[in-house]
Amino acid sequence: MSGFSISNNLLANEVNLELNEHQQTLGTSVRDLSSGLRVNDAADDPSGNAIATSLQTHSQAFDQASQNVANAQNAATVADGALAAVTDILLRLRELAVGAASTIDSSSDRTNIQAEIDQLLLEVNRIAQNTTFNGLSLLNGSHAGYQAAQIPQAITTANSVLIGSSANTSPSGPTALLLASASIFDHAQFPPIDATLNQAAVASAAPQTISVTDAAYISPGMVFSSGNVLVNVQSVDAAAGTITATFSGALAAGAEMHAYMYGTSTGPVSVGQHLMTVTSSLGGSAVALYAGEVLQVNPVTLGSNDVIVVQKVVSPDSFIATFNKAQPAGIQLYNINFEGSGTGAGNFTYNFGAGPVDAPPDGTPVYVEEYAGPFGSNTGRTQVVEVGHTTKSTASIQYFDLPGNPTGVFAGGNFEAISGLGDGNAPVVSTVDGTIKLTVVNQSGTIGVQETFYDTAAQTSVTSPFLLAPGESAALYDGVVTTLGNFDAADVGSTAYIKVLQSVAATGTNVKPDLTVQSGSDEGDVIQIGIRAVNTNTLRISALTVIGASGADPTLASEDAIGQLDYALGQVTTVRAQIGAQIVKLGIDQTNDDAAATQLTASQSNITDLNVGAATEQFTEQQIDIDVTTSILAQVNSLPDTILKLFAP
Repeated sequence: MSGFSISNNLLANEVNLELNEHQQTLGTSVRDLSSGLRVNDAADDPSGNAIATSLQTHSQAFDQASQNVANAQNAATVADGALAAVTDILLRLRELAVGAASTIDSSSDRTNIQAEIDQLLLEVNRIAQNTTFNGLSLLNGSHAGYQAAQIPQAITTANSVLIGSSANTSPSGPTALLLASASIFDHAQFPPIDATLNQAAVASAAPQTISVTDAAYISPGMVFSSGNVLVNVQSVDAAAGTITATFSGALAAGAEMHAYMYGTSTGPVSVGQHLMTVTSSLGGSAVALYAGEVLQVNPVTLGSNDVIVVQKVVSPDSFIATFNKAQPAGIQLYNINFEGSGTGAGNFTYNFGAGPVDAPPDGTPVYVEEYAGPFGSNTGRTQVVEVGHTTKSTASIQYFDLPGNPTGVFAGGNFEAISGLGDGNAPVVSTVDGTIKLTVVNQSGTIGVQETFYDTAAQTSVTSPFLLAPGESAALYDGVVTTLGNFDAADVGSTAYIKVLQSVAATGTNVKPDLTVQSGSDEGDVIQIGIRAVNTNTLRISALTVIGASGADPTLASEDAIGQLDYALGQVTTVRAQIGAQIVKLGIDQTNDDAAATQLTASQSNITDLNVGAATEQFTEQQIDIDVTTSILAQVNSLPDTILKLFAP
């Protein structure tokens, strides 16, 4: 600007512009200092504001998630506290059962004990129904969540295994071991096939390792017959093609072994537990019998046929079983379905002429075996050449398909197809909870083990009249195979107990809703908590009694109650362990939520919070600038007065 101007005070305009800018900057500093924030609106930092908003969203969500997790922890703690009370009740129940197991207690004593037991059982169910959190039931199974399907199984627990005294001796050594093993028999693991020895075996009670054909289809526990020789398989090495077994007689290389029984009865039987003797139709008098073997009885007479289980092998050709129907002498018994013999080639579908109750379910393995000679001739080399599966099941006939195309496999030879039996229209083996009592007795000079079975649900007990000898295996009750060790007269009166818990059907995947906890900030970031139902039914103690039904052994009822309560305590302990693990997990998750919220808040603060020191310095600077600019503006506003002096006289 040059010269002076009367029309416009250009210098004042320039100073006023600077003053306005200083005032705007000062206003921003005042706003920032008063709010404590650097970013007060999107215009302050568009990208920073977007990031800060996202961080704040997640930080607040994690804070709420932490509270959700804390609530879930509280619910789990309430459930665990209720289960602690259930545990105390179960301990008291077991204490009562132990007291009632003594014969010193009178019937009135047991009645009084049972009265307390009944009330305690009611309390277990009351706790299960009334344990809630914020209106949600915790222990009635309504929030069990995902529970995976279970394979049907049964549990055997030996309450006592050792009996007598280790000082008891015999020529074979100590005789203190009564129960060598106890297991639920599963006949499905014993495929009914033939096999041929690749090397000779000698007659010996000591196990021998022998090379055989088709070792891959042989399972430990199978019993083969070859003429009059019985072969008890103890272990199998499928890769090496060998079995380790005992042989009751010598067998030459090439001898055929039959893993199935196919014979004729020599005498009649009535309904109940009886001894039956059979003659083999496959050559020789010995047949493949073993404890737990499932047999089809009298398959040709509709309405009189039966499916039974071998409970005790008395001799190579006789056994004890419980018959559901009376049978005359001369009936057929077998444990397999035969297709019979024939020749042929190609991929065919063959049919089994199965009996009306023994049809195996679809998918059951079918073993196709080739012979060099006619079926049943005991000549030639037996081998499995195909494994098919049953299909198209009907009440009276079975079919099976062969995989691939076995053209030429059967050319010039004979073959047979074999499958196992089904379970019939009803379970072959009783599948109920109970307790087996084994007692060493002296019965008219015979020292043996006598079995008594207590049925938990029916509260009845039954004693077998058949004694078991040392080293013998038997499945007298509930499908439990017991294998005995050594014992003698010094052990008479000693007892052992086996608790049996049967799983009679597969448990499907649970579809009950679980407790869902939003444990994170994002959609789907949840924790699912499932708490199984805990009541007298799920713990299997609803029929708990120390009295039993009329005629039952009350001490055995008490022993059974002890076994039941051991299982129940184990189940509650498992549920509490699961809840405890969930509480720990929730605690970790809450800590993680709190840490995430803290870090996200700190990150947001780095973006939005004001640097007060720098802002104060800027505020002071703007105040000084305004003071200076205001002073200059006052001076430049006086410049027009200087122009008037030019007109002075």
